[in-house]
Amino acid sequence: MKRVVRVLIAVLVAGLGSCCRTSAAPGGAEAFAQLKSLVGHWEEQKPSEHRVTLDIQLTAGGTALLERFHLLEQGKSVEMITMYYLDGGQLKLTHYCVAGNQPTMRASYAPEAKTLTFDFENATNLNSPSDGHMHHAVYTFLDADHFKTTWTFQKDQKEAFSEDAVYVRK
Repeated sequence: MKRVVRVLIAVLVAGLGSCCRTSAAPGGAEAFAQLKSLVGHWEEQKPSEHRVTLDIQLTAGGTALLERFHLLEQGKSVEMITMYYLDGGQLKLTHYCVAGNQPTMRASYAPEAKTLTFDFENATNLNSPSDGHMHHAVYTFLDADHFKTTWTFQKDQKEAFSEDAVYVRK
């Protein structure tokens, strides 16, 4: 009888553990749906000497968004990739940066403010937390054809600079 009770307890504990690991984070699916509305071609709104474009496409059977950032600076092409996806029910991004590392950030969504905030979770190819890397990103959804981003780069464990951009759907 004791053995049966132990087996039942083990099954219950295992069931609770798997239940907790796969439960959806509040707002993750809603935030991912908001990001999906950005599928298309975008250009930075302000005219400058640099031409900045974003191409965002749904991929992997609708389970991921691929964002291609392209900057033309003095005739030199600079490209970066950011992947957005749900991990369980939590929205995350992994940014493939020209700095040579790949930070992963976890999202929090404030639908009433139309803001999606990503905070650093971990990174690959980062030798030390003091190495330069993207550490924070904020997306503000202005309307169906405009959104704003602010990406923050951290070095020596403090903010080194932020880059703001407003994009227009083309």
